[in-house]
Amino acid sequence: MTLITDEQVRQVLTMRESSQVVRDAFVAAARGQAVTLPRTRTSLDHLTLSVMGGIVAPAGMCGAKVYSTNAGQFDFVVVLFDGADGHYVATIQGNALTEFRTAATTRVVIEAQLPPKGSTLAIFGTGVQARAHLATMLELDVFRRVFIVSRGDGAAMAAAFAKSHPEVEFKTADAITAVPESDVVITCTRSATPLFDGNLLKPDAVVAAIGSSKPQTREIDDVTLQRAARIVVEHKEQARKEAGDLVMAQPGVVDWDRVVEIGDVLTGDASAIGAAQGIRVYKSVGVGLVDVALSALVYKKIAAAKP
Repeated sequence: MTLITDEQVRQVLTMRESSQVVRDAFVAAARGQAVTLPRTRTSLDHLTLSVMGGIVAPAGMCGAKVYSTNAGQFDFVVVLFDGADGHYVATIQGNALTEFRTAATTRVVIEAQLPPKGSTLAIFGTGVQARAHLATMLELDVFRRVFIVSRGDGAAMAAAFAKSHPEVEFKTADAITAVPESDVVITCTRSATPLFDGNLLKPDAVVAAIGSSKPQTREIDDVTLQRAARIVVEHKEQARKEAGDLVMAQPGVVDWDRVVEIGDVLTGDASAIGAAQGIRVYKSVGVGLVDVALSALVYKKIAAAKP
């Protein structure tokens, strides 16, 4: 049995390379060359078991991500199979992988829709995903000012990133200060209720809500959704079940016929559905398609490095 650890994943993956693999996976899905297995969950007492996956023909792999949840803590593994004959290939710890794939997906969506001359970013949260998202956004080399909005130690996070990015101005702020100044707003929290008033958003802002995959929690409000010229999700079927930001909206606020998938944005097929200008909202819930695509990359890089 081949077991690839989180430590090995961190050694071979970069966010830039991960973003390209994620992009390719969504383009493949839009072209019928990849499919997503939507997440299923089952619970008993204090434990929840979840399964999601996909088949990615260009990567030559299929697989499933399996994980447990206990008191808000997760533990992930990805089981990978060969796409040609279906034989078992490897098991990959998925904790580091999840960090990469979530932030890489957000990067792909934002890079495809970044407002012209956009240079100010607001990040809500200071946890693992907030740090991963800030790191990959800074790699785009377009942001010169960053607001960190958090109930935690935003000052420590700002200081840490300021050391490695002296060319960027980092500030801690509240939502009322940060949101009106920001071209891109990313929410990476476990909030069950909206974090800011959508009226505060710039008219061409991009908003990425990535903190939850539960239908009973949300980080953005109805005003944000009403103002949105385009709403983007990874996979419509899964989003309709899990995206609390959209599911909890008042009737008529979200027109699901006009919600577009990432692959459609990347291939240009979304142009007839949602405007490319104005406020654009991306709601993430996480899909197994990208877990499989990134796992395939990790496996191939490690296999190639063996003597």
